[in-house]
Order: sequence, then C-alpha cells, then structure tokens
Amino acid sequence: MSCAATLRQSGGSIILSIPKSIAQTMAVEAGSVVELAVEGRKLSVTPARRSLADRLAQSPKSPAAWHRDQASLEDAPAGRELL
Repeated sequence: MSCAATLRQSGGSIILSIPKSIAQTMAVEAGSVVELAVEGRKLSVTPARRSLADRLAQSPKSPAAWHRDQASLEDAPAGRELL
C-alpha cells in the first residue's frame, strides 16, 4: 500500500500525517511510539517494540481505572470453561 502525503510545518518541526488506512494496517494510532530509520533518501516508519516493563508502567494502576466491558462479564459460558 502506498500513497502521497504533504509535509507540514509546526513550530521547529516538520510533520508527516499518516492516512488512517495505513495507520490501521500498521496497527498504530495517535500516541503510538514509532521508530524512524533513514537509508539514503528512504524513510521507514516502524511501530516501536516496547518492553513488558514499559507496557506495565503505562497500564492503569488500580482496577477502578480498568476499562471493562460489563456485557462480557455477564455472558453465559460459551464453551467448556470451568466456573
């Protein structure tokens, strides 16, 4: 998949917007950390690999902050689960 994008100026930086379809294909969203690599005149953007410690540090600290799907907690067994 490829497309053209226009670079924009914001303060002292140049911004590249990633089209939504490409972001979805790469499994990234606003706030995701990516790695940039330059080889010659080619720019590569890759989702950054984060360690388990980094992921745990960003997770909610208390169960009250967890986003739970209440409907799934009330579902009946769907297979051979032990209750």
